[in-house]
Amino acid sequence: MIKFDDDLGAALTAEDKAFLADLENGRGLFEQLGATLHGPMRFWSYIVGIATFLLFLLAIYCGWQAFHAADVRETILWSAGFVALFQGIGLLKMWMFDRMNLLSLLAEMKKIELRVAQLSDRAG
Repeated sequence: MIKFDDDLGAALTAEDKAFLADLENGRGLFEQLGATLHGPMRFWSYIVGIATFLLFLLAIYCGWQAFHAADVRETILWSAGFVALFQGIGLLKMWMFDRMNLLSLLAEMKKIELRVAQLSDRAG
């Protein structure tokens, strides 16, 4: 256990200390959303963001067409498209918020790791 504590204390760099200080302030919604646009999954985050925007535009178009449809059948079909597209938007937003939650949990785990390293520095 002593070797683990020594390794953990040695791994605590100035960058880690700055990261820990940043975590103490907390992050807002837009900062967390911006954090999803970095790292190994950034490509998918960009794709999800673009797809969500495109689905929103298509949903608005379907809603507009449903509002101006000539007969009941067209209104029902355009409205079904409107509802289906908003379901897709909801699913993509759930993915994005799950990603934000994962990054938040990883940050908390890093904070705990750094706290353990600080405790081992004080004890050693």
